[in-house]
Amino acid sequence: MLCKCFVPAGATGVGKGRRAFTLVELLVVIAIIGTLVGLLLPAVQAAREAARRSACSNNMKQLGLALANYESATKKYPPGQIAPKKIADIFAADGYSYTAVGHLIFLMPYMEQNQVWQPFPQNMKMNVADFATYGNGSDPRRYPYFEYPSVNAVTGTKVPGLICPSDNAEGARLLGSSQFCLFITLGPHGGGSYWINDELPDPVTRNHQVTNYLGSAGRCEVDGQYFTTNAAYITAADTYKGVFRQSEQARPGDCLDGTSKTIAFGEVVGHFTDGKLGVGRLSAHSYMTGAMPMHWMTTSYGGTRYDPSVRQWYRFGSMHAGGLIGYTLVDGSVRFLPVDTDPLTLLQLAGRADGQSLNQPVLD
Repeated sequence: MLCKCFVPAGATGVGKGRRAFTLVELLVVIAIIGTLVGLLLPAVQAAREAARRSACSNNMKQLGLALANYESATKKYPPGQIAPKKIADIFAADGYSYTAVGHLIFLMPYMEQNQVWQPFPQNMKMNVADFATYGNGSDPRRYPYFEYPSVNAVTGTKVPGLICPSDNAEGARLLGSSQFCLFITLGPHGGGSYWINDELPDPVTRNHQVTNYLGSAGRCEVDGQYFTTNAAYITAADTYKGVFRQSEQARPGDCLDGTSKTIAFGEVVGHFTDGKLGVGRLSAHSYMTGAMPMHWMTTSYGGTRYDPSVRQWYRFGSMHAGGLIGYTLVDGSVRFLPVDTDPLTLLQLAGRADGQSLNQPVLD
């Protein structure tokens, strides 16, 4: 049986060709897409920085928790560094009869880094009472940490919780022969710095990892303009004494201002050829470093205001957008304060027992 198929009038079996974009239309589309990307990129970057700052905040909270757990176990806080308090002892011929171990090492068992901690008490004295007098270093367990191969082996262990995701502090370890980590000794009556590199065959610094967080020493006697044993300056420094001081272990009861109003840790970034822009990194901090003084973020003893926005190895600082620096308070809370926070307020926050009301309500 045959069937007839009918095609509706005007219809054909072949479709019409599709008209392409003209050059002008294509350029308009590209311009629109470029505009949208330009509008969205800052938002994307802001979202990423917010995520990095959140991760940094979590690192600092974990530091606060480690400090609380250390205190719970020992009833005191770690020493800022096992090193002499007196400048004469630091630079004396027998000045190396101390271990130079910094405060962060004491917290390693409470940061799930027990493998880093173990070689220290196994090889050297870690009790500040053993360093009440400095002698001539005849006891080998009093020598600097880098004299012990098993200790030097673990100082190169990366501790992720000590790295801020907004920074690239590890970049200082990737500069070949000019690679630097920074180790400093700072106390109420003196200070010194050790710029150490990883050039072979140097066994001392071959294996140092870095940190973006250090404890707060409060105000120290030494600053950029004054290096003295003047009693008035010592009193001024001790007015704002911090939680972490050399060869001294504070207790919660020493924080008379309150643990919610006393800084325990702050962010650090190291040194740059252009500190304003944070480019040309020259150094970062080893996590063997001693506590950081606060006064270089504020004013000299002569009243001169330092420029804290210039990133320097002897200041707290960060690479966060907006000039914000993270601080962990002794109670474990974290605050991000502007780099230009009122100088007196920073000193009051750094001091554990200055007895003063905050000059500026930055913690509300």
